[in-house]
Amino acid sequence: MALKIAFVIIFAFQISSAQVILNEVMFDPEGSEFYDEFVEIYNLNSFSVDLSGWQVGDSAEQDLLTDAGNGLILQPQQYGIILDAGYFENSTSYDSLIPPNALILTIDDASFGSNGFLNGEPEFVLLINSTGDTVQTYQYSVGNTPGHSDEKIILSEDNSAQNWGNSIYLNGTPGFKNSISPKDIDLAIAEFRFVDNNFIVGQNLDFEAVIKNNGQQTINGFQFQKFYDLNLNQRPDPAEIIETSSYSNSLSAGDSLLIEDQFTDIPAGNVAFGIAIVVQNDEDLSNNIMTKTVFVNDPVGIKIIINEIMADPRPGNEEWVELFNMGSTDINLRDIYFADAVDTAQVSKADLILQPRKYMVISGDSAAAIQYNISWDDLIIAKGFPTLNNSFDDLKLLNNFNFVYDRVGYTDEWYGREIESGTSLEKINPNLNGQIPENWTASVDMTGSTPGRVNSVFAEILPSESQLQIQPNPFSPDGDGFEDVTIIQLDIPVETAYVNIRIYDTRGRRIRFLTDSVPAAHESHFVWDGKDDDGRIARIGAYICLVEALNSSKGVIRQLKSTIILVKQ
Repeated sequence: MALKIAFVIIFAFQISSAQVILNEVMFDPEGSEFYDEFVEIYNLNSFSVDLSGWQVGDSAEQDLLTDAGNGLILQPQQYGIILDAGYFENSTSYDSLIPPNALILTIDDASFGSNGFLNGEPEFVLLINSTGDTVQTYQYSVGNTPGHSDEKIILSEDNSAQNWGNSIYLNGTPGFKNSISPKDIDLAIAEFRFVDNNFIVGQNLDFEAVIKNNGQQTINGFQFQKFYDLNLNQRPDPAEIIETSSYSNSLSAGDSLLIEDQFTDIPAGNVAFGIAIVVQNDEDLSNNIMTKTVFVNDPVGIKIIINEIMADPRPGNEEWVELFNMGSTDINLRDIYFADAVDTAQVSKADLILQPRKYMVISGDSAAAIQYNISWDDLIIAKGFPTLNNSFDDLKLLNNFNFVYDRVGYTDEWYGREIESGTSLEKINPNLNGQIPENWTASVDMTGSTPGRVNSVFAEILPSESQLQIQPNPFSPDGDGFEDVTIIQLDIPVETAYVNIRIYDTRGRRIRFLTDSVPAAHESHFVWDGKDDDGRIARIGAYICLVEALNSSKGVIRQLKSTIILVKQ
């Protein structure tokens, strides 16, 4: 009877000691290969285990566990960190990581097993109890990033390769829960998505968030926060939180909850929208916050124009259109569409910012970069770029709500002269109305065009000092690209009016009826290219510009005149 009782006691000890498990192996440390290897064990038992006489090592050699100053008793649910004997005098890699409640141990040899653990091929790690029984065996996998240990996933299960993996953290998790083990309490944001891509200032932005219980315990309630990440630190600082909501939903392990909500009256520019969840005792805070940064358009504030058109390229060359940001704020070209009379193409499928006073060229083929010496930074290849008509077309820049930012309905008469293929149509000044033919003309650049740079026919608009300002004056319409046109700037004390502009020679003969009851704003600009009503360049000399501002019933409310000098260089 006594023998049977003794056998039962020994058998029970072996079963209980087997619940001391291998839990983590650092075989390829980032620090010293000689001193920074470690093995972590864990006591799954509900009682203490005396580790006196226990050994750890590889299949070739095992080393005796020895006291590192805290004894050899491993308490229930306690981690034991077995450090190389040389660690204490030669390294501090884990001093700040190992918590005080872990049991630090060492070995009676200069290295683990036979000359330390190998990095290039897998080895078996053995844990042997005081009676010489091997209670744990694990063959680690090689190829880890240096400093990332092998960790066990489910502590109560076996040591198969499927139940181990690489640590997420540098230097592993000595003395605390493995980074790849399921947490008891771990509520996570699994997904954060916008319902649509209409990012317009002042609108409401609908979104959906999926909240998932990644932990092992049921979660009964949490808080949900919406915030703008103004300082881009990817966390909701108190001043950034716009709303906190409480949810009482009960989520079992693996359950998910779909939240449908919105950001209201959203601001313009690059906006970092953020959501966060708060739950008591959450063990993994890395998945509690998610942000998405998008560009929110201000349609009223967007001032993007068509500034140059290559509709009739040389044979074999590509068509293109040049865009220009006239405003003072960034424009996300992903939200801009380019259309002609037949087709529409999204300028950019991805976020692409056009900064103020910058140019961008869109084309249907990357060959345009070589053909026209366009910088790759200034060229966009737009899928579905429309085929432009040589003699006429109706071009528009718009958003996906069909809000039109600019429109140019050109014809071949807008060039102002006979052109050769490969000559672009250039706007005289970006600030001029693009729908008026006189504000466009053929490029006079020696290459035939100026994609990505100031137009060759550019004419400056000077600040107005009087109600009628004409600059440059004199001007020389000789086709050399320098002062080929003059700009008539009109400043009238009404918000809207109709304008007649006539050009007379010094004998009082009208040579050009420039505008006929054209609607004009408080400040308007008109261009004279030096031609008469028959399309011929006027003679050298002085001319009188007569401007009449009319009210809605076409009655004259203001009459202005000034002299224009036409010269030839």
